[in-house]
Amino acid sequence: MTDSKRLLLLAVFLLCIADPLYAQYTLVLKNGRRITVQSYREEGAMIKFPGMGGEIGISRDQIQTIIKAGEADSRGMSIQRLEATPSAPPPTTRTEAAQPPKVEAEGGVKEKALTPEERLAQERAKEEKEFQNKVGQLTDQIKALRDRYAVATRGSSGPEPTLLQTEEAIKARTDDLMSRLRDTQFNPSGPSDAGGIKLSTPSTFSGVPPASVEHRAGRIPPQVDVPRTGYSNKEKELSDLRNQLNQIQRDRERLIEQMKQKNFDTGSMFLE
Repeated sequence: MTDSKRLLLLAVFLLCIADPLYAQYTLVLKNGRRITVQSYREEGAMIKFPGMGGEIGISRDQIQTIIKAGEADSRGMSIQRLEATPSAPPPTTRTEAAQPPKVEAEGGVKEKALTPEERLAQERAKEEKEFQNKVGQLTDQIKALRDRYAVATRGSSGPEPTLLQTEEAIKARTDDLMSRLRDTQFNPSGPSDAGGIKLSTPSTFSGVPPASVEHRAGRIPPQVDVPRTGYSNKEKELSDLRNQLNQIQRDRERLIEQMKQKNFDTGSMFLE
C-alpha cells in the first residue's frame, strides 16, 4: 500500500472518532431551562459536569431528561460558551440616556389668544361683578338695620302692621316719635336726603291698609337762647340707627348710579 493511501485511511479514521470525542449533551431541567455541557457523570443523586473552572452538580430530581447533541435543538445556557465568553463590561452611560424625557414647554393645549374686544368684555364683566358684590353687601346691611329698627320701635321685624295694644308698644312708638323730633331740633334743616316723619295709623277694618301721614319739619332757625332737651338713651339709639341706615342707603344709591353710567345691568337691584 502506497503512502498516499495510508494517509487517506488515517484521515477517515480520525473523522470517524472525532464525533464521540467532541460529543455534547443538553440537560433539560424541569423548569424549562436547558444547559449544554461537554460531558457529565452520575454520582449518587447528583449529575455533575465540568464548568466554571471546576465541577458543577445538579440534583437528579431537577433534571427532566438528558439529550445528546443533534437529537434536538440545544437552546439554553451553554457551559462552554459561558466559560469562553469574557464578562461583558458595563454599558457605557450615554448622555442621551441620562437626560430626562423632554416635556413640551407649552404644557398642553395653548390658550386661545383673546382679541382686544374679547379682553375688554372680560374686564367689563369682572368690574360689573365687583359692583354687584358691593351692592349686595350694602343691601344685606340695610336689611339687618331695618330689622333692628323695626324690633326697637314695633317689637316685630315683619312687614305686617302692629297694633299699639301694650304699654311697651306705645312707649316704643313714643320713643321713635320723640327721637325724630329731637333730630329736628338739633338739625332743623335735616340731612339733604331726609324725608318727613311718617306716622301710620292702623285701620279698624280688616283688609284695609293703615293710613300714613307724613310730617315735614319746616326750616326753623336754631334757638340758641332756649335750652334744648337732650336725647334719652332709647331716643339716641334710634337716632343713631336712622343715621347709619341713611348713610348706607346713600352709599348704595351712589354705587348703582355709577353702574348706570357704565351701562351695567341694575334691573334686579331694587330694594324692597
